[in-house]
Amino acid sequence: MIRRTAFAAAMVVIMAAALSLRLSSLGNRPFHGDEAVHAFKFRELWEHGSYRYDPNEFHGPTIYYAALPTVALSGHHRFGDTTETDYRLAVALFGAALVLLLLLLCDAVGKNAVLWAALFTALSPAFVFYSRYYIQEILLVFFTLTFLGSAWRFRQSERVAWLIAAATSAGLMIATKETAVLTFVAAVAAWFVTLRRRASVTHPPAPSRDGRWVGRLTFRDALLAAAIALGVAYVLLSGFLTNPAGPLSYFQAYTSWLRRAGGTNLHNQSWTYYLSFLAWHHPSAGPIWSEALILGLALLATVAAFVKGDSLPGGADRGFMRFLAVYTLLLTAVYSAIPYKTPWCVLSFLSGMILLAGVGTAVIFDSFKNLPVRVLLAGLILAGSAQLGWQAYRTSFIFQTDIRNPYVYAQPVPDVVEIKKRAEELAEVHPKKFAMVVKVISADEYYWPLPWYLRRFDNVGYWTKIPEDPDAALVFVSPEFDEDVTKRLDKTHIMTGFYGLRPSVVFETFVRMDLWEPFITLKNKRKAASGASGEE
Repeated sequence: MIRRTAFAAAMVVIMAAALSLRLSSLGNRPFHGDEAVHAFKFRELWEHGSYRYDPNEFHGPTIYYAALPTVALSGHHRFGDTTETDYRLAVALFGAALVLLLLLLCDAVGKNAVLWAALFTALSPAFVFYSRYYIQEILLVFFTLTFLGSAWRFRQSERVAWLIAAATSAGLMIATKETAVLTFVAAVAAWFVTLRRRASVTHPPAPSRDGRWVGRLTFRDALLAAAIALGVAYVLLSGFLTNPAGPLSYFQAYTSWLRRAGGTNLHNQSWTYYLSFLAWHHPSAGPIWSEALILGLALLATVAAFVKGDSLPGGADRGFMRFLAVYTLLLTAVYSAIPYKTPWCVLSFLSGMILLAGVGTAVIFDSFKNLPVRVLLAGLILAGSAQLGWQAYRTSFIFQTDIRNPYVYAQPVPDVVEIKKRAEELAEVHPKKFAMVVKVISADEYYWPLPWYLRRFDNVGYWTKIPEDPDAALVFVSPEFDEDVTKRLDKTHIMTGFYGLRPSVVFETFVRMDLWEPFITLKNKRKAASGASGEE
């Protein structure tokens, strides 16, 4: 009873830490371009009640449906009034819930291992940072862990409810992101290598301790699971049947994604990319980033899973551990081999590493029976965990937009918020207010998240070349077009300065003189009023 109470208390503390790191100041970083795009896709669902799957971009809709409750609870009724926090909150809650999902695997890896894995999940810099990001990766990991945990529970109990849960989770994975197929391939391959022969033998429905999954998966079970998974995916990808033909283009997505997987100049990285910033990342004039503690403990657990001898610590199932080790290694290898890389993809295999790291910690404690030694080891690993937590804090609250942070990728600079502020200040003195015309003339199509920060304006146009008539109340221009635009707007506009979008990407700001003058007048009046108020 005491042990159960202590375990529950520890999980509560860990969950509190996970929530604290994920929910605090969710709006402290400008929307990434991908986040802004997803917010606009959410808008289609929110305002029109329908979703259309696009096989070329955006991935699946689970992230949009996940944000419906958080936006509703925000009390905002117009898209223009919603904030970054409204969207990120949905992902943050899923990220924190990963801690609780680990409980599904208590008898697969042992309670002590689950406790340590929960701590590493709560404090991992990568998991904390991307739990504060409105993109699909955390949801994909959440549904993957639910799939693996439910599959394990089904094999232990043979209860159909767990089979349905596993199949539903698989469907949600498909409807979240196309890279779910990599997870399925790794899982099936690992099952064939480590568990297929054992799982084919029928055993009583009781926990296994000899490396065998209890029971067997019948053809009827597999057929039911496949039908449920595909049914769930179809319902979501069709926007709850509002676009019945939409999911039929799902497989077309792999044409474009496979082309990207071959690598592009923008996202092409070496095979060591993920492992290098997990193990050790030390940019010049920047702090050290490392999740080597997790990598080292995961490696120890992998070795222990395949070493002959006594049973694994804490009652961990050797068969499941071997499956988990092979699955994680395969997934790591596949993601590392694909030239096209973005840092958030690391979460898919880091999740497996964290679970292995929990077992690795249990292996260390099981190897030493002396209490003082165990206390010392606990202190060292807790200190390492605290250091992970400190890194997590710095990634999300100090270096959240700094390119020296390895998890920051194509991140808009804080200046982009000033673009919004200046545009809205000008709208105050414009006769048409937020109906005033704004033109954005960009050197390329990578002007996101600018549409998000100009979302309150009704008449915004975007060009990648100079339009016939560049005139507007407010014009944002890439410096590449400076000479031509200046010639055409020089008599009627004033160039008021530069605003950054991303590192090394800026826009010149042209404001029509008949708008700039009343704006300056209003600004001076407010400054004078503020000064007078201060003197009193």
